Amino acid sequence: MQHQPKWSQQVSMNGAARDAVDVPGGAPRYVVVASTDIGAPPDVVWDLYCDPHRYPEIAHATERMLHVPDVPMGVGYSYKEIGVMGPFKSEDEWRVTEFEPMRRQVHLADDGTARSHLEIDIEPTPTGCRVTQRFGVEPRGAMKVGSAVLWPLFLRRLAQRAMDITVANVKAAAEASRS
Repeated sequence: MQHQPKWSQQVSMNGAARDAVDVPGGAPRYVVVASTDIGAPPDVVWDLYCDPHRYPEIAHATERMLHVPDVPMGVGYSYKEIGVMGPFKSEDEWRVTEFEPMRRQVHLADDGTARSHLEIDIEPTPTGCRVTQRFGVEPRGAMKVGSAVLWPLFLRRLAQRAMDITVANVKAAAEASRS
């Protein structure tokens, strides 16, 4: 089943309970998606996504972590990173807004100029699992005007490349842990 980017609470899906929080705002304006099949079980992949200390290794747009809480990830979990997208570098605070163990996470960052939204979905397959990441951004103010020009010129390609590399890195790390 494919999910569309969401900003609001979902309390159940297909009868399964899910932890979520309400997040004000609309759907992201710009979205990129990347998926890959991974020859490792969902729990191995899930553990990678639940360990922000590993994000600089697996997430192409994460340069380094600034703050990672010493508590298990779940709804409300918050971490800070230095993110890089092409020539742009930023300090981002991400908050987990949905957390369905072994299946789905949604992370949100909002610095006032743009709201970034990352969905991570893991689906079991006969040979391991399939990971799908969706990254969306909703620019505001002057960023809204600039993004209307910059997104089609080069930001979409940078964001897509970052998602493609990230899912490839997750695949490599998960499959290496199985050897």
